[in-house]
Amino acid sequence: MIPPIRFPALAFIALAFIALAFIALAFIALIATTDQAAHAVPAGQVCGGIAGAACDKGLWCEPIAGKCASSSGTQAGSQAGVCVAVPKLCIARKNGKSFQPVCGCNSKTYSNDCFRRAYRVAKFHDGKC
Repeated sequence: MIPPIRFPALAFIALAFIALAFIALAFIALIATTDQAAHAVPAGQVCGGIAGAACDKGLWCEPIAGKCASSSGTQAGSQAGVCVAVPKLCIARKNGKSFQPVCGCNSKTYSNDCFRRAYRVAKFHDGKC
């Protein structure tokens, strides 16, 4: 007597294995794509520029001092920078140590870097404008 042919069972198992492998690869690709799109940069890391990396919530991508993007200057869109915290409270006393004027890229003088960062304005130089 000839034993029954078991190819249909092996073919089904192979087909199921291939289908599961394909689904696993698609899932991994989906996770990798989603992770790259939703990735935000922490404080102290490089942001902006050609790659366009965004900062985490509560941070601002501060461009390099003196590298003003335009004459209006408040947005340094395509410039690379570093993620820094946006201050919620700034103090400056006219005759105190906290008063250290800085010139923003928008040609406005701020009492210190804290106020300039609170307004998210790039720094042109130290001192009054």
